[in-house]
Amino acid sequence: MRVLSTGFLLLSALISLAGPVRAEAPAAVTPAQEAAIEAGIKTLSGEWSTAYLKNDPAILERIWAPDFVYVEASGHRFTKAEGIASLKAAAGEQHTVSEASSIDVRVYGGGTVAVDIGDYLEKGRDKGGKPFERKTRFTNVWVLRDGKWQCVSGHASLIPTGN
Repeated sequence: MRVLSTGFLLLSALISLAGPVRAEAPAAVTPAQEAAIEAGIKTLSGEWSTAYLKNDPAILERIWAPDFVYVEASGHRFTKAEGIASLKAAAGEQHTVSEASSIDVRVYGGGTVAVDIGDYLEKGRDKGGKPFERKTRFTNVWVLRDGKWQCVSGHASLIPTGN
């Protein structure tokens, strides 16, 4: 017991001598770098919309990170694998409109993290032929990994009709 107490005291003393741990702030990005990141994220958001318009899960496979998690406006939560399986299963649903708009992008972490907020409109016919129109506002978190941007998380809220 005495050895444990002595070890704890020694560890405590070393920690107090070292002082507080400070994380270094990431390097700032230039306005040109920020603009390029914003344009890239907007392009990826457009590709995401195209995945639903063309029923193309390969796009989502590329832009969603392996640990991707999304929360729909209904509150339903899904992973990358579940979202891609859902797109494949919805092959009978026909989108005539699938577009992201009004996208604002903010860049953080020295250009390694980006958050986009925008509007999404989808129209079409479900598997039974019934027309649908849904408008949502989304927030997505993007991370630069191995030189490519991938979405790690997102959330959508319904935009009431007339807004």
